[in-house]
Amino acid sequence: MIRLVDKQEIIISYFRDGKSQGQIEKETGISRKTIRKYIKRYENARNQLIDNKKSCRGFDR
Repeated sequence: MIRLVDKQEIIISYFRDGKSQGQIEKETGISRKTIRKYIKRYENARNQLIDNKKSCRGFDR
């Protein structure tokens, strides 16, 4: 059985490769709703990291 973490990594890998949510759904059999949820979590985490890096740069000056 596929673990949740593995499912998330597969979805994000496909997304990073430029595949659409529809393509990911067809290739993995994972529902589009689940795909959207994981992509949104990934983008939020990525944006938070970027924002944290920007705010830390202010301390270097």
